[in-house]
Amino acid sequence: MNLHQHEFKIECESVNNHTHRVLGYTESTIGVNLFHFHHFWGICTYNGHTHYFSGFTGLPAKTSNGHVHKIEGILELNNGHEHKFSGFTFEEVQYVSKKFIKTALA
Repeated sequence: MNLHQHEFKIECESVNNHTHRVLGYTESTIGVNLFHFHHFWGICTYNGHTHYFSGFTGLPAKTSNGHVHKIEGILELNNGHEHKFSGFTFEEVQYVSKKFIKTALA
């Protein structure tokens, strides 16, 4: 299995008549083959307040062109409220070659 990232873009549940969107790319690949997951984190801002989020994806779910991961969690409490989110990464992945990693660490 190559090291890779997944893009994600998930709408949060509406609270106080507004929503947030969590988006970004997963980080580190932890594990191997069918037993791997990724770390994700980020910040989302709306109408003058900010929420932070972080967590780990679920294990991969095979698709016709690769695989996706479940992402779910709760935006950190801010401005007296929090938002739940749940969705999947995109199937598209970006592979990082081992040669590139060795070069970057040299």
